[in-house]
Amino acid sequence: MNRTSIIYGRVSSESDRQSTDRQIYSLSRLIEANRDILVHEPFTEHISGATRNCDRPVLTQCLEYARENKVDIIYFSSLDRMGRAIWQVLETVKFCLDHRINCYFQKEQMSLYLDDGTENPFLAIFISVISTCAAIERDSIKFRLNDARSKKIAEAKASGKTLAAVGFGRPRGSIKTAEKKSIEYAGVLRSLRKGKSIRDTAKICNVSVSTVKRLKKEFDI
Repeated sequence: MNRTSIIYGRVSSESDRQSTDRQIYSLSRLIEANRDILVHEPFTEHISGATRNCDRPVLTQCLEYARENKVDIIYFSSLDRMGRAIWQVLETVKFCLDHRINCYFQKEQMSLYLDDGTENPFLAIFISVISTCAAIERDSIKFRLNDARSKKIAEAKASGKTLAAVGFGRPRGSIKTAEKKSIEYAGVLRSLRKGKSIRDTAKICNVSVSTVKRLKKEFDI
C-alpha cells in the first residue's frame, strides 16, 4: 500500500536570491519514484533556520497537518531544514515518533523508521553529530562574514568612499524588478488571471507551487 506523504521546504531568505523550488522539485521526483501519495501541496517557509521551531508557523502547520490527517511520512531535503539547534530537532523528531509520523531526509538518506517499521536506533546520535558540525560551521561563517564586514567598513572610512563603492552589500541590479518578473513569469500570471488554481498553474507552467504563491501575492491576483 502506498504511503501518504507531504513535503516541507525551507530557505532562510525572503528575497528572490533563495527559493524552495529546487527542494520541492527534487522531493516531488523522489515521491513519484517511491510511488507515495502526495496529499497536500508543499509546505514552504522563508525563515531563518536559527529561528526556534516553535516560532516557525509553517513547520508547526505541517506537523499538525501530518498528525491530524495521519500522514505516513514528511519529506525534507536535508536534516537542517527541520532545524539547526540539536535539542529543537530532537524535540521535533520526538513529536513525529510519538505520533508515528516518519520523516525522510534526502541529503542524508535517512529516516526515522527503518524498513521493518522499527525506530532507527542510530538517529539520535546521527542528529547530534550532524547538528554539532553544522553549528561549528555556522560560527565559522559568521566569524568570516563579520571579519570581512569590518575590513570593508575600515576601507570605506580610510578612502572616504561609500560602503557600496568598496563592494559592501548586494550588487546593483541583482534583485529582479516587477517588470522582469512579469516578463519571465508571463504564463503564470496569465493563468492566475484566468482563474486557474495555484496547483493547476504550477503544473501547466512547470514551476513550483511556492513560486506561484509568491507571484500571486506580489501581483495581487
